[in-house]
Amino acid sequence: MSKTKFIIFRDYFVNDKIQTISLKTIKEDIQNGHFSKAFKTLATLSEPEHDFTLQSRYAALFQSIPPEELELKGLRLAILATSTVDHFIDVLKFWLAKQGFRVEVFSSPFDTVHQTVLDSTNALYEFAPEFVWFFNNYRDVTFSVSFGANQNECDTAINDTVKKFTELWKIIQKNLPCHILQNNVDLPNFRVFGNLEGSVAWSQTNLLRKFNLCLASASRSGVTIFDMEYLSSLFGKNSWHDARYWHHSKHAFSLDACGLVSSQVGALIGAGKRGGKKCLVVDLDNTLWGGVVGDDGLNGIKLDNGAEGEVFLNFQKYLLALKERGILLSICSKNDEDTARDVFLTHPDMLIKLDDIAVFKANWNNKPDNIRDIAATLNIGLDSIVFVDDNPVERQLVKKLLPEVAVVDLLEDPTSYIKAIDREGFFESLAFSNEDANRNLLYKQNTVRTKHQNQFDNIDEFLNSLEMESEVGPVSELYLPRFAQLINKSNQFHLTTTRYTETQIRSMINNNMTILRYFRLKDNFGDNGLISSLIIKRQAKILFIDTWVMSCRVLSRGMEEFIFSEIITMAKCLKSTMVRGKYLPSKKNKLVSSLYERLGFKLIKKEPDGASYWELNMKEPLPKISHTIKRTKSKDLDLENWR
Repeated sequence: MSKTKFIIFRDYFVNDKIQTISLKTIKEDIQNGHFSKAFKTLATLSEPEHDFTLQSRYAALFQSIPPEELELKGLRLAILATSTVDHFIDVLKFWLAKQGFRVEVFSSPFDTVHQTVLDSTNALYEFAPEFVWFFNNYRDVTFSVSFGANQNECDTAINDTVKKFTELWKIIQKNLPCHILQNNVDLPNFRVFGNLEGSVAWSQTNLLRKFNLCLASASRSGVTIFDMEYLSSLFGKNSWHDARYWHHSKHAFSLDACGLVSSQVGALIGAGKRGGKKCLVVDLDNTLWGGVVGDDGLNGIKLDNGAEGEVFLNFQKYLLALKERGILLSICSKNDEDTARDVFLTHPDMLIKLDDIAVFKANWNNKPDNIRDIAATLNIGLDSIVFVDDNPVERQLVKKLLPEVAVVDLLEDPTSYIKAIDREGFFESLAFSNEDANRNLLYKQNTVRTKHQNQFDNIDEFLNSLEMESEVGPVSELYLPRFAQLINKSNQFHLTTTRYTETQIRSMINNNMTILRYFRLKDNFGDNGLISSLIIKRQAKILFIDTWVMSCRVLSRGMEEFIFSEIITMAKCLKSTMVRGKYLPSKKNKLVSSLYERLGFKLIKKEPDGASYWELNMKEPLPKISHTIKRTKSKDLDLENWR
C-alpha cells in the first residue's frame, strides 16, 4: 500500500461506487499557494452526507486558505443557541464559503438566548448581523398539558409557547435590520404512549407537531422557519438523536449531521442573498421518458403506468410542481425537433405539455451552445440554470464549457432523479410572490411580444402599439416580499449590486430620509407584475440613487426613461438641487454601465476598482427623455406626500 494517506468515503446519493480521494493533494496545493484550485477541489469533493471526521477536515483545510485569496462576500450571522454549536460553526463556515460567503459568526453563550435578546447592550446588537438564527431543539419546547387534556387546553398551551418565540422575533426586528431564521422542533425518537401518541391531541408527539404548524403560521415577513424536523427525518431519527452527544457535551444532534444541516442552511442563506436558480434545462431521451424516441418510436418509449414508465411520470409531476412554483422549464435534446415535439403533442401519457416549456431546443447542435441560446432567449444568466441529462458525457461537456451552469449528476437509475435535484437546494427561497407563481406565463407573454415586434420596422411604432401602463407607488407590506426579492435576485440591471433583507427594507419605509418606489408594468399582452425597485436617499438638497434594479424581461421598452422621469419629478417636488448616482461594476451588470451617461448625468469621479459617480444638476437644463409609457392612477409626488 502507498505511503500516501487516503480518505475513503461513500457518496450515497451521487455516485454508486466507492471513491478514494487524497486530501493530501489539496493540502499540498494550499502549501504551494494554489488556493483557488485547492478550494474548488475541496468544494467538489465534499458532500453533505459525509461524516463529522471528514467535515472537520474539510473545515480545517478551508481555514488554512488566506481569506483574501478567495472571492468571497462578507456575511455576518448570529447564532442564538440553547445547545453547543462550536464544532458545528467550523463546518458551517466551510459550507457557506461554498455558497460564496466569508462568514463572521456571533454565537451567544450556551443557553442564554433570552438574556442575549433582552439585553439591549449585548454585543449582539453591536455585531449587527444580517441573519439571526434561533437555534432551538425539541427540549426547549414544553407544554403545561396533562395526559388526557381536551383540545382547547392543548391549543392554549401551544399558542402560549409559540408566543414566547414570536416575542423574541419582535424584539430582534425592532432593534436589528436582519432576517431571522427560526428552527422548528425536531421530534424526538421516543414516545411515552407508543403508537397512541399519533391518535391523541395531548401527546408530546402531536403537541410538537402542532407547535411546528402554529410556529409556521405565526411567521411574518423577515422570518423564515428552518425545517429541522425534516432534516432529522431525512438523516434518520435514531442516528440524529444520539443521547451521548446531548448528555456529554450538549450537542442537540449527532455531529455526523453537521454537513447536512450546514449545506441546507447555506443554500437557504445563499438564496436570500442572491436568489436561487431560475431555470431547469432538461434532456428528453432516458430523462423525461424511458428509451430513445428516434429509435423506439412514439409507442416504444417508456411512459405509462407500468413499473418502468411510472418512474418517468413521477419525475414529470415533480418538474411540473417546480414550474408551478416559478421555475422555468426548458428542453435541450439531441433529437429531430418534429419527432421530439410529437411526443408532447400526441403521446396520451405525456404530462408535460409544450405550453409548460419556456424554450424548446431539439436539434443536433452541441448542448453548451443550445444552453447559451436558452439563456439568451430568456435573458437570464448562465448561473441561473440547472442542467439535467442522463448522459455523463453531455454533463461533463457542459461542466467544462459552461462552468457557471449547475449540472446535476444523475445515477443510471431514474428513480433517483428527483432526489439528485432536490438534495442540492437549487431552488431555495425565503419568500414566494405572485411573480414567482406567474413566471412561466410572464416569459411566454414575452415570446408573443417578440413575435409581435417582428411585424414592425420601427421600434417606436412597436412600443406605441403595446399601449404600456406603469403603476408607481410607495412600498407597503403587500409589495415588500417582491420588492426585496427583485433587489436580491437581479444581477444584470443592478447599478450597485446592493442586497437588502425584507427587515432592512421595512426599516427604510419608516425613515423620512429614504424614498422607496415600486414599478409595475402592463401592456396589451399582459401584466408583467412588479418589475423595478428603487431606493433613493435624501442628503440635504441632494437625492442619491442608492439602489435601482429592474427585471430584464422589460428591457428596451422605455422603462428606464420612465423611471428616470419619476426621479426628476421627485427631485422637483422636493426642491432638490442635485441627483446623484453610483455605478459599481460586477461580472454581470455591464448592461447598465452607460445608463447614467445615456440619461444625461455627468461623470464626477471614477475609482480604481471601476466604481463611477454621476450627478445631474437640477439647476441646469434637463435632458429631454421620451417614452411611450402611461403613468396609471397613483398618489401624487408632492411635498406633503413625497414618500
